[in-house]
Amino acid sequence: MSTLLVGISPTGALGIFAVGLLLVYVELNRPGRVIPGAVGLLLVLLACARLGAAQPRFVGIVLVVTSAALLAVGLVRDTYAVVAVAAALALVLGFRQLVMPPVGWMMCILCGVGLGGVTAALAWVARRARANKTNTRKAVN
Repeated sequence: MSTLLVGISPTGALGIFAVGLLLVYVELNRPGRVIPGAVGLLLVLLACARLGAAQPRFVGIVLVVTSAALLAVGLVRDTYAVVAVAAALALVLGFRQLVMPPVGWMMCILCGVGLGGVTAALAWVARRARANKTNTRKAVN
C-alpha cells in the first residue's frame, strides 16, 4: 500500500471522501471550473483506496449502494421527502458498518446527512429545472 494511504485512518478517509464528493458536486453544478472537480475526484479516489484497503464489509457496501439507488430515484422521479431521509439514514448506517473497527458515529452522521441532504437538494433543483425547461418549450410552441 502507498505511504500516503497508510497514515489516513478510516474516519479521516470517510471525511476526505465526503469533501471530495462535494467538490465534484461543485463541478457538476457549475461546469467549466476544472480545479474543484479534479481535486474532488483525486480525494474520492484516495479515500476509496484507503477504505478498500481496510477491507470493507458487505453490509456497509449494500447500505451505501441502497442509499445511492434511493437518491438516483429521487433524481428521476418526484418522490416524497421520506425517500431522501431514508437515503441519508442508509448512508449513516452504511458508513458506520463499512469498515472494522467502525467509524465514529459523529463522522458517520456528518457525512451521511451532509451527502444525503446535498444530493437530495441538487436532485430536486435538477428536476425542477428540467420541468421548467419542458414548460418553456411547450409555451413557445
